[in-house]
Amino acid sequence: MKESLFQPPWGFLSLPKARTAPDVARAWVLPVPYDATVCYGSGSRYGPAAILTASRAIELYDYEFGCEPGATFGVHTLPPLAPQRQSPEAMVAAVEEAVADALSRCELLAVFGGEHTISAGVARGVARARGDKDLVCVQIDAHADLWDNYEGSKYSHACAARRIVEICPVFQIGIRNLAAAEDQFRRSSDRVTIAFAEETDWLPKLAQFVRGKTVFLTVDLDGLDPSIMPAVGTPEPGGLTWQQVLSVVRAICREAKRMPVFDVVELSPIPGMNGPDFLAARLAYKIMSLELLK
Repeated sequence: MKESLFQPPWGFLSLPKARTAPDVARAWVLPVPYDATVCYGSGSRYGPAAILTASRAIELYDYEFGCEPGATFGVHTLPPLAPQRQSPEAMVAAVEEAVADALSRCELLAVFGGEHTISAGVARGVARARGDKDLVCVQIDAHADLWDNYEGSKYSHACAARRIVEICPVFQIGIRNLAAAEDQFRRSSDRVTIAFAEETDWLPKLAQFVRGKTVFLTVDLDGLDPSIMPAVGTPEPGGLTWQQVLSVVRAICREAKRMPVFDVVELSPIPGMNGPDFLAARLAYKIMSLELLK
């Protein structure tokens, strides 16, 4: 049969086939539909597919750049990473392997989760592929995720940042819920900086933190205010606005040496409510554009 009769595989954005080839696209997308250690609302395993679906409704033109950024830099979407059901640790190892391999072949990698556990694997993957000498992590989140062990696992979603801290320093933004043990750890560690949700003076500190560094940006969508992002497993009152999130991204792209990888995690789609899915997809596109067209 004629190839023209069939739709191409669904990838991120509605791009011409010529702009999605792996040897052409500067940005790659890795979907990781994993959801195993959540302790409240589940469903983040459906997040990557929802982001990809919503991305096809995004208008490619961006008036800030005066062009269609996606068509300029191209995006190649990898097949979803297979869940490793034997343990969260095995899943983190699989993510590390996939991220390290992808970063050896692309300029910018976007990872779509899935629960926040996968971010430990992303951090390990970028450290393995690009080195950890000047690597730092910026985390947008409602929760500190600094548990060393949660419900019997060191690789729970509640331990994501604790595992990342073992690799590189972390600057957390939007935090508004943490346990006493997490607070004790962050006060005793020189590798964790927290900007709580009610703080307003964190942008200059963030700029200084990322200046001249290699940055891994991890966006747990519950870091956003639930009025604009209700589709998360553990929503918390308060949170960042759309413009505040973009100010984080702009500071990184302006001050950092490079941002080779970012992730967007913890989207738990709500049937019949497309707004959160579209927000997540639009955010990912904007991050790509700001990094690759700077």
